[in-house]
Amino acid sequence: MALEVERKFLDVDLDELRNRLREQGARCLGAHFEGNTVFDTPEGDLFSSGRLLRLRSQEWPDKSRCVLTLKLPAAAPTGAEHCKVRDEREVGVADAAAMRRILEGLGYSPTARYEKVREPWHLNGVEVELDILSFMQGAELEGPAEAINAVQKSLGLDKVTISTKNYHQLHQDWLHRNNLPPRRSFVFDETQRRAWRRQLGLPDEDCPIIP
Repeated sequence: MALEVERKFLDVDLDELRNRLREQGARCLGAHFEGNTVFDTPEGDLFSSGRLLRLRSQEWPDKSRCVLTLKLPAAAPTGAEHCKVRDEREVGVADAAAMRRILEGLGYSPTARYEKVREPWHLNGVEVELDILSFMQGAELEGPAEAINAVQKSLGLDKVTISTKNYHQLHQDWLHRNNLPPRRSFVFDETQRRAWRRQLGLPDEDCPIIP
């Protein structure tokens, strides 16, 4: 069990933020393409109880990784105001297709898919995630609450819009603002996906780990 404490920042200039990270000696952990499939019961038992069951793939030019994650509601620690706090449990998965069959055998089925390009940096005990999705760009700070507050200030993010919503909720807000019907999945279109994969040095094809 690990307590995940994170704070999202919207409407971020990623190029400017990247420059500030470099200036402060942050270490880039490698941009990658990410595919996610969310599982739930037909009745939506996990979603209705604030739980998330997710199978995630990550692709770099020289490696790939798949992780099964369960997130549960958790109480916020002191100093974690304006942060999203979850009890996060993860395990690496060697065979994503086999894990999917196991989940389906237990009564879970895919309910949403989403993709993003993620560029993680490490600065003073905080992981700074630069995220590009089909409908927005943003950043996350994840780590101990006090360290998040300090890094937020050092990177000049104090005046940027903060959100405790997850990307699914932010996507629903975006659909509403654009008078589009609700939908749970948000993936790149074919042109976007190919462009981002080429930029990352990945094969010119859809994410192969999670169908």
